[in-house]
Amino acid sequence: MTRREKRFLPLVRIAITVLFLALPAIGFGQAGVLIPTQGGDKPDPSKLSLSEMTVDIKIDNQYSRVRVMQIFQNHTDMVQEGKYVFLIPTTAAISDFAVWDGDVRIPGVIMERRRADEIYEQLKWQSIDPGLAKQADEQGGATAFTVQITPIAAYGTKRLELEYTEALPVDSLQTRFSFPFKPSEYGTQTVDYLKINLDVTSQLPLSGFKVEGQIFNVNFDKQDDHEVIAHYENNGVNLGEDFAFNYGVNVPQSMLSFISYRAPEVVRAEELRDPTRVTPNPDGYFEAAAIFNEAHRQPGAPLNAKPRSVILMLDTSLSMQWEKLQKSFEAMELFLKSMTPADTFNVILFNDEINQFKSSPQKATTDNVEQALQFIRSAYMTGGTDISNALVAANKAANDLPKGERSIVMVTDGNSTLTTTQTKKIVDGFTKANTSASRVYVFGIGSDTNLNLLGELARASRGLFQWSRETDDIDFKLKTFFEKVGEQPIDGLSVSFSDASNFYQVYPDVGLTSYDGSEFAFIGRYKKPEGGTVTFSSTSQGKPIKLSEQVNLPELDATHDHLPRLWARQRVDALLRLIDLNGESPELINEIIALSKKYKFVTPYTSFLAAPRSLLRPRVIKPGDPVLRVRADKSIKSIVAVLPFGETKQMVYLADQDIWETRFLAPPEMQDGTYRARLILQDDRNRSYQEEKSFVIDSRPPQISAKLNQGTVRAGDELTITATADSDTRRIQARVFGAVPVDLRWSKQANASVGKLRIPEGLPSGAYTITLSAEDFAHNTSSLELQVQVLGR
Repeated sequence: MTRREKRFLPLVRIAITVLFLALPAIGFGQAGVLIPTQGGDKPDPSKLSLSEMTVDIKIDNQYSRVRVMQIFQNHTDMVQEGKYVFLIPTTAAISDFAVWDGDVRIPGVIMERRRADEIYEQLKWQSIDPGLAKQADEQGGATAFTVQITPIAAYGTKRLELEYTEALPVDSLQTRFSFPFKPSEYGTQTVDYLKINLDVTSQLPLSGFKVEGQIFNVNFDKQDDHEVIAHYENNGVNLGEDFAFNYGVNVPQSMLSFISYRAPEVVRAEELRDPTRVTPNPDGYFEAAAIFNEAHRQPGAPLNAKPRSVILMLDTSLSMQWEKLQKSFEAMELFLKSMTPADTFNVILFNDEINQFKSSPQKATTDNVEQALQFIRSAYMTGGTDISNALVAANKAANDLPKGERSIVMVTDGNSTLTTTQTKKIVDGFTKANTSASRVYVFGIGSDTNLNLLGELARASRGLFQWSRETDDIDFKLKTFFEKVGEQPIDGLSVSFSDASNFYQVYPDVGLTSYDGSEFAFIGRYKKPEGGTVTFSSTSQGKPIKLSEQVNLPELDATHDHLPRLWARQRVDALLRLIDLNGESPELINEIIALSKKYKFVTPYTSFLAAPRSLLRPRVIKPGDPVLRVRADKSIKSIVAVLPFGETKQMVYLADQDIWETRFLAPPEMQDGTYRARLILQDDRNRSYQEEKSFVIDSRPPQISAKLNQGTVRAGDELTITATADSDTRRIQARVFGAVPVDLRWSKQANASVGKLRIPEGLPSGAYTITLSAEDFAHNTSSLELQVQVLGR
């Protein structure tokens, strides 16, 4: 903080208790909020309302795929543009996106983010129907996906589809799923018609399936130990709470499960540039997951509590205002009140300063807990966030805790602004200062949580990282999080195979720590189908744990089709971690973009762009020497067209027209019809992209018919000509001797093309020929002659 900022510090110091009582909760919206861009920054159901919504939820062995269809109604006589804010769960990723133009579905295409933004803006101002979904909200959070949609026709509707995927954790032998309906900043939303379809399948026995809340009374179509099928359907639903449910996993003792996937992959255009990347029999994918139950407890049953020694840290910087602050206080209160007099604790509040509750650790008696809560309530929010020095203070305080297992619990958004903001420096500084060998348990709060920094802090101390948005119901997460604090983890997790050479790129490769009652999964690739043994190894309280299973790697099995994307997400997470620790590099960014495109999910470097395919087509062409033209971003320096009959053409940039062009001789045997060409683009940083363009071969001239409004006309008068032609006709022109040719324009009223041809005044009496010529988009031409009698003046 600068001296100037400190001078004004008393004016911005606000007690936490005042914030709770006097200021409104501010959030980021919930799934389904559509905000008109004209006339404010809040939803207005009188302009744009949600008329229909269908949510399809499919959970396959803890992996959820959620597909959302929404139809919005424009109640105004104006064309609208809407910004749709969609808050996906904290660990999920968008995997599909589409907008609809009437009855035509326009699927999204994964593109480099900057390029997608530029194209969207270009299309919007041309009144063309694009949609853009990108990661992050205005505050920099990673779980808000903003979707811009335009145009929404006056009194019309607009249909939107989104799909997101998420790996659901197992904690305390329980799993919880939540779909974000709950309102935040914008108030309760109403949907005219809502349908929810649910299908949960599991290799492990399920128990105690329960839908939370009061709104969604689902009907069960099937419910047994391995599958739950249910649905909900209603009209006029006020979306006042999330659709959430939980269920237990019946595992009497620790066990290992194994699933796999292997199927032919679609070859993309840019892969044609490197034939070694295209194999006829692609490698398979696998997931080996262990659920630990060393205590042999039932789902939801608590662990046998042991005395805990804990330093509690709360971030009270200004970035933790509003709902973040409320959730943070909930977390601190829940944990303090869950402690027993056998536990030892201290509290540190940090922003640009460090404030400690007591100079020495305290027993968690009722009086001490209440004093600690009052210490938190009376604190002030101010300034920036000095995480580095706060961790030094926490390590110093931890040294005073009783010997044994020591824990540091931090509640923060992780957005360091002071001393240093670099993840590597903060983690290295903490590791050096951690002479007490304390484990760090981090509970991040906020859509803008610094996931990389907080995750690295937990990994560096073999601790735990969990996080939640400020609008989430965090009771379940808090309970399972605090249950692990002070418990001996399951350490040194590894997976091995009887034929190690058959497996590669197995993730995660860091943070190999879990807890009893939790699931830990490795996902990777395998080269050839064969049988073998998979073994999980780990230790718990010094005792080894080994779980083995005989498996058969299939040659072809497409049952678990989520595995390729799940592996790609793990690979991208590993690359993003390297970027956060060591900085960006073209190689890492290019691989992230390539994986994002291949496996269809959005990353910080990519977006979904949905635009009408007509925008991506070169013109209709006729056989002979067709011309293929495309426009590209200014950064593009090379375009290669891979034509459907095997020819490859290097396109040439025409600077005066700002267009790329190539000519090719279509083989004579090519019949009229639609064909596809792949374009391989390379920019000025040697990054490669690919787009698929369609073009039409058309050798048939347009058919035309026409009539005159009269057979006789005086010289100097106008003659009305009405013509009809094939739908691909782009121009109809009429001419007569001595007159300037005129174009016939489409008339909706006449349902035909109409033009007025003025007969020259000095034309002598006699019979004359009016010639109509028609040209289609392939530049095929045809003509028609009509006779008219001219009377001279």
